[in-house]
Amino acid sequence: MNLSDYLQKGFSYPDYLKKIEDQLYDLEKSGDEKGYAKYYSINLKRIERLDQHFQLSEEQKEKLKTVNPDFQLLVISEGWCGDAAQSMPVVNVIMNELGIDQKIVFRDENPELMDAYLTDGARSIPIYIGVDDKGNEIFRFGPRPKEGMEMLAKHKANPEVYTDDEFHKDLQVWYNQDKGKAIFEELLNVLNKPGMKS
Repeated sequence: MNLSDYLQKGFSYPDYLKKIEDQLYDLEKSGDEKGYAKYYSINLKRIERLDQHFQLSEEQKEKLKTVNPDFQLLVISEGWCGDAAQSMPVVNVIMNELGIDQKIVFRDENPELMDAYLTDGARSIPIYIGVDDKGNEIFRFGPRPKEGMEMLAKHKANPEVYTDDEFHKDLQVWYNQDKGKAIFEELLNVLNKPGMKS
């Protein structure tokens, strides 16, 4: 799959946030039959908080010097997604540090792209895709760090005991306590795989 077209039509990070704000406004104006507005609202607050407070340490900046920045980043996301709200501000800071151009596309508007990046058969997001100058994938990352995937597996194995509500609550608590460290380390490992080094 050539990813160049998706990069061309994707939103910048600030434009993506503006689009989410517009979507929230439209939902509230239309009556929000499916109850999505609360998720957009919560996630915009999460994003705003992380945008204001997440910073790379000097040690993390030093580690990023090993990364070859010869790629663009394509992100598949949606405004209602809690994982996206927790990881996108962190990834945005990392990409800014590396000088990487990133573009964001919406999952539900791009089903053919999403179906090429399923996680265990599910349309889980966010998905981060490194793209070379020919439009080819050179790496992928997402939808959530290892700890989050383990919580999901625990929920799926016994949903009556470890409910969906408990899973999502525990996941958000974990994100807040971790403060972006796992996202940084896991993404760094992907970026430093053979073929990606500078």
